Amino acid sequence: MSGSSSLPKAALEAGASAAAGAKAASAGNAQNVAATAGALATAGAGLSFVPSSVLTELFTSGISVGTANTITNPLDVIKVRLQLNHGAVEAGAPRLGMVATGISVVRTEGVTALWCGLGPSLARGFFFGGARLGLYTPIKTLVADDKPMTLGIKILSGSLSGGLAAAVTSPIELVKTRLQAAGRTPGAETTSMGVIRKVVAVDGVTGLWKGCMPGLVRSCVLTAAQCATYDEIKSQVKSVTGWSDGIQVHLSSSMIAGLVSTTITNPLDVVKTRMFVSGSQYSGPFACIAHVLKQDGMMGFMKGWSASYCRLGPHTTIMFLTAEQLRQYAGLKSL
Repeated sequence: MSGSSSLPKAALEAGASAAAGAKAASAGNAQNVAATAGALATAGAGLSFVPSSVLTELFTSGISVGTANTITNPLDVIKVRLQLNHGAVEAGAPRLGMVATGISVVRTEGVTALWCGLGPSLARGFFFGGARLGLYTPIKTLVADDKPMTLGIKILSGSLSGGLAAAVTSPIELVKTRLQAAGRTPGAETTSMGVIRKVVAVDGVTGLWKGCMPGLVRSCVLTAAQCATYDEIKSQVKSVTGWSDGIQVHLSSSMIAGLVSTTITNPLDVVKTRMFVSGSQYSGPFACIAHVLKQDGMMGFMKGWSASYCRLGPHTTIMFLTAEQLRQYAGLKSL
């Protein structure tokens, strides 16, 4: 299949293009993204043992998630800052909203601060996102085993693919989150390798998996919510409207999937972000949950919801629209 054989090359070209764009934005991000492109080249050479159909699924999904991550990175930075912005509330100062937080970041740190963590974000998009979305269809087919494709099978398949991807790539997410939160702490590390060295020095190698459990649970829930919702809603939209499988079906289904995913995963995202940034402050996810409840109440778990939706909504839409087009080009079935 010509589409399948060209996908690894397309992934590497996408990684190289992203690195070039980041270099124009800032030198620090350019170094991070260049390292990501190199990692992609190494990974592409080492995946020859994977069946071509699964490899095609992974590459198309990785490119689509990487594209969505690049476009929505500023909103991801704002979301992280909102979820960590509890000191001002404790002091009695007014709580900053999404727009005000974005303006504050630009004024104090410059426009390029909105692209902090772009390198790890791209790495996470290609590897974590590629596995999370790319394994959904193979796992769904395996689990169904010629039985009727029920909503339960779709949810289970999304949970399995999301959990597997998160367990492997959690250190990348930790590095990305710390880079995005670096502007809040004077003297914080601003490069991927700097963050890794600091984490290992303080918490050991296992510190790179700090917050892995809430991240893994979130990934299970997010992938199940995104993929199962998109899959199910798309079937319903086609049934009700009579539309064929095209852009209008993909757009409407992905927008609904983004809304559902944001609402379900925001509490887990708050806990994950606090644990990633705070390191050894919390003994575990339940200690972090107790701290959020004591400090902010139940609504503390909805911190950054607007920023999360403004990021995850477009991200989900861009991801699925791109994935569907790439799958069509590669000769794969629609999601």
